[in-house]
Amino acid sequence: MFLAKSNPQETIRFHTDRLLDNYELLRNSYGDNYLHMDERMWQLLKLAVEYHDIGKACTSFQNKLRKSLGLPLLTPSHSYEVPHNFLSVVLIPFLHSGISEEEIRLLVQTVGYHHERETILNQELKSDMKEIIQKDILPKINDLAEHMNIPMIKRPAYSYLDWLNKRYVWGTTKKERVSFLKYVMLKGLLHRLDHAASAHVLVEQGITQNIGASVNSFFEKKKFKKRELQIFAEKNKDKHLIVIAQTGMGKTEAGLLWLDNTKGFFTLPLRVSINAMYDRIKDPNGINFSAEEGAVGLLHSSSLDYLEQEDEGVNWEIYYEHSRQLANKLLITTIDQILKFPFYYLGFEKEYSALAGTKIVIDEMQSYDPKIAALIIRALEMIDAIGGQFMIITATMPKLYLDYILQKAEIKTRPIKCQTFIDDSLKRHRIKVMDCGIEDYIEEIAVVGKKQKVLVICNTVKKAVALYEKLQNKDVPVQVLHALFIQKDRFYLEDKIKKFAKTAQNGIWVTTQLVEASLDIDFDVLCTEMSVLDSLFQRLGRCYRQRKLDSTHPNVWVFIKDISGVPYVYDKELVEKSISLLQVYDGQMILESEKMQLIETLYHPDNLQGTQFIEIFEKTLAYLQTLDPYDMDKSQAQKYLRDIHQIQVIPRNIFDCIQSLIAEFNKERNQAKRRRLRRQITQYTLSINKYRVLRLISYNELPRALRDIAIINLEYDFDGKSGKGLILNENLSPFS
Repeated sequence: MFLAKSNPQETIRFHTDRLLDNYELLRNSYGDNYLHMDERMWQLLKLAVEYHDIGKACTSFQNKLRKSLGLPLLTPSHSYEVPHNFLSVVLIPFLHSGISEEEIRLLVQTVGYHHERETILNQELKSDMKEIIQKDILPKINDLAEHMNIPMIKRPAYSYLDWLNKRYVWGTTKKERVSFLKYVMLKGLLHRLDHAASAHVLVEQGITQNIGASVNSFFEKKKFKKRELQIFAEKNKDKHLIVIAQTGMGKTEAGLLWLDNTKGFFTLPLRVSINAMYDRIKDPNGINFSAEEGAVGLLHSSSLDYLEQEDEGVNWEIYYEHSRQLANKLLITTIDQILKFPFYYLGFEKEYSALAGTKIVIDEMQSYDPKIAALIIRALEMIDAIGGQFMIITATMPKLYLDYILQKAEIKTRPIKCQTFIDDSLKRHRIKVMDCGIEDYIEEIAVVGKKQKVLVICNTVKKAVALYEKLQNKDVPVQVLHALFIQKDRFYLEDKIKKFAKTAQNGIWVTTQLVEASLDIDFDVLCTEMSVLDSLFQRLGRCYRQRKLDSTHPNVWVFIKDISGVPYVYDKELVEKSISLLQVYDGQMILESEKMQLIETLYHPDNLQGTQFIEIFEKTLAYLQTLDPYDMDKSQAQKYLRDIHQIQVIPRNIFDCIQSLIAEFNKERNQAKRRRLRRQITQYTLSINKYRVLRLISYNELPRALRDIAIINLEYDFDGKSGKGLILNENLSPFS
């Protein structure tokens, strides 16, 4: 018996058969969609599957598993360990297959790096491998051949190891790039098959489900007529699309109709908007795309916590695992989960190959800063090269980005179709430019809040909390929502503001830009600090969302003095230019076409010369296009995307209240129960910029297994219904 896994116990043959079952499922489901997988490539992938784990037959690996299972240990022939993936390379019988030199290189690197390790393949390691194979594996090669029921090598070809030092890169010639993409497909698909088998899930779920058909059925049931944007998306399913459309055009349904029957990914910038879309798509009274059949999945940093809120009787871990393995027919996710591959981090091929033959929707492109926008554009180039499709749906699109995609980006596999959808017939916003700070208008805001629903948006948490405190003394219902609430309270508040917006109640909600593109809410009046125009116009979308404004009174007040968050949150030059452009519309109704024209003017490359905005965009793009593969790991790529300075913290008084929960976690030895307890603990955390609170955080009061979470020595205010969240010291830098 040759073991491959200990929890649960599995033999190498059993584990390999799991991969082969998933191999057949994957090939039969989407095999024809893969641009770089012909019949020969599928044969090579099957060979990689059959031989990827045979190096586990070495005694040192077997004894590691036997010890954990309480089985008698085998007599070792050596005292050192060698990565089993390297050993597997030497044991593949290449000669019997009539494989070309290039195919040998593909297989060697696919199998040899199906586990990415920091181990360097030097002469000492090669010498150790030869000894292990000669003294340990060859004496039992016949038993291994019988166990695996596949041919085994008689004379090891150690020269194949030299191929491991010649890793594939993107290159400059067409031949180099084709070879690179073939390698990405083989290695990436092997990763997907291996990881799915180890997680005991299918590599693909909900294969027969069709999101386009579900949307059409929903429209028919509700007797909805398709809008121009939705018809456009449905007619151009074979192309890359860039769609610029105002709020209320049915952008989400357009994206889903474009995905149609293809495996797809739908990305949004914020978790709350992702959660809302997930709920909407699987709602039996809505689109009714089934989560239970694995058709739709949810993946972001706290998605399992969110899922477990829905029904504690359901084993949500299995659904979460489907999403982690990218198995769903439709996965609703964030870009940091699916678009890290331009960093070429160790193991990037799994994520990148998952985009081959599939479609991805990038929603709310305007929400990303220039650094992330550059990453997305580089990802679009790579998606096109591997045979995937993309659709950008956005309310606004900086001309700088659009010009680059249409004129400079290396996108050749499919044509790009770009179209703008504007409806000026629905006049929604009359703007009043206020030549004062938002705090100077507290009395007037309070008066309006007693008669209407008022949304106040500040650029920083500090400013939002300061306004909230002042409004609490004005005899008007008021709540505050920002990013510095612990997870469970933030979930509660996000749900509460959505419900409030649908009721007949009046009152005030004070928020930050958290609500710009994340919440489907509709208020009567918007009072907001000035920001850059694209952010400002997103805020306008939370007021008179799909209603016509008949009044001559402004329903949007924009405050242009004493603005918080500049330059920490918003570029000073762009804010000043935005104010100059907006002042022309003081007291006027602003049309959707005018909003788009203003943004085009603001972000025209000529207008951006010399700004930090264009410098960051161009430098990031140049960096990504010249990046050396395999120089960073996955966690580094993830941190770059989320913001490398963000950490999870528990406020001091909250930490004092959950001591029993932490003690229970510390005592628990069952791994499944520990994971569940950890998720409960993370409900009491929030994310914060590490370097703004460096002197206020400590790690040594938590168990070692929770050391990625810190205690922050600040108090937290929330009584279950309302409160200010984390109480910030006066000397701290502004928080967005």
